[in-house]
Amino acid sequence: MSMNYNAGYFDLCINASNDGNTSDLRKMLQKSYMLGYRSVAINQIIDESTFETKKKRKKCDDESRTFLNPIDIDDLIKEFEGKLNIFNRLTFAFNDEEKTRLLNQSNILKKFHVYSVIPKTSEALQLACTQLNTDIITLNASCTQFKMTKKLYMQALDRDVHFEIQYTDVINPETRQLAIHQAHLFYIYGKSKNVIISSGANKVTDIRNPYDVINLGILLGLNENKSKAAILYQNNNLLLRAERRRFGKVFAIKVEEELKEDNSTESKKRKLDL
Repeated sequence: MSMNYNAGYFDLCINASNDGNTSDLRKMLQKSYMLGYRSVAINQIIDESTFETKKKRKKCDDESRTFLNPIDIDDLIKEFEGKLNIFNRLTFAFNDEEKTRLLNQSNILKKFHVYSVIPKTSEALQLACTQLNTDIITLNASCTQFKMTKKLYMQALDRDVHFEIQYTDVINPETRQLAIHQAHLFYIYGKSKNVIISSGANKVTDIRNPYDVINLGILLGLNENKSKAAILYQNNNLLLRAERRRFGKVFAIKVEEELKEDNSTESKKRKLDL
């Protein structure tokens, strides 16, 4: 499926409500579009307790994971057709290695355009950086007992894994200090390579203007160019990585060729504007 990833700003983390209500989600998408975002991901968050069933299966087989399907957003895709590229995203918070490996081997993950993990322990972080076939590693307020190391950061970069800063964590006084600290570690260890900025929005008032996000990125250790890339072109690279995870290398090459054509056209337009 060909999509124009290169149009406008990205917000790859708008959280869906647990009750399946799409009313607030629709408002968040509408505001995102009005502010200039053109590609968004609707995020579902799960943790290891999701795998616990009434029968308490010892093994987490495909049958027990059938509920891990993307929420139905067909109506939203139709409503915002021509306005927003809408993706499905799954975020898995974990510390259990066995359950995480089982999920990573499941074909169900191919149904999600973007797959992210939130490691809860230093061992989980090491697994995410070195082995898991994930698109994004998100470090948030639950990651207070450990910190990123340069070695792990570089190992993740070698595998083209991306790191996410959610600006709701920066806005929230309770999580601000940790979020800023982690963001500066990305800069210290690797000049903030493979870093994206998303909202992590749960409600419409969480969403900020892209230009405010760019200015915020500068405060988080990103220079102006990297701050812009964090909500623009870096997301292209992330989505291409996600396509390789879902469909394999051959399909990803086709997508990459389309992106190069789009980037070339966009570059020519910018030169003409100048």
